[in-house]
Amino acid sequence: MKRSRKTALVLMGTAPLLLVACSTQPEVQTREGLFTSVEACAEKTANPIMCREAFEQAQAQVAEASPKYASREDCEAEFGAGQCATQKTSTGHSFIGPLMTGFFLSQMLNGRGAALPNQMGNQTAAGATRAEPAFRSNQQGWLKPGPSSTGVPGSSGLAKVSAQPDRAMTVRRGGFGATSARRTGGSTGG
Repeated sequence: MKRSRKTALVLMGTAPLLLVACSTQPEVQTREGLFTSVEACAEKTANPIMCREAFEQAQAQVAEASPKYASREDCEAEFGAGQCATQKTSTGHSFIGPLMTGFFLSQMLNGRGAALPNQMGNQTAAGATRAEPAFRSNQQGWLKPGPSSTGVPGSSGLAKVSAQPDRAMTVRRGGFGATSARRTGGSTGG
């Protein structure tokens, strides 16, 4: 009787592990890249349509995502001479902000590295893509919209991008709290 009771307890304790192992959810993967032009993106991804759409999507976000400065001098101190301009938000408010100098592209993949069907309305052969404007800071390097990591006045809402521009897209995997990365397609640059 005791043996069957212990067996039942062991089976009950391992049941959650078995259910997790049998999960039908694919491993979450994202392919990411930073590009300075549509041409550089197309060269590394072999998908000019996706690159053009990503560029347009990023460009549409510039005014809302851009840091806002009180003067051109303050902006140019952070982003360089000639890299700032007067811009307007969607509500018509004018501000001084940096020009978009690139775009950050991410693409959802299934567990086998293939692109998932696009769910954003942009039906491309590449799958579900997301693009954001990228700004080149003199002190911080490449920045994109996100939680601020710069500590620089005026650049709230920007996060540092570790990707190198115009290189092969990097695959990021998630699962059980761990991540890993590997290069895919194209050259790794130099």
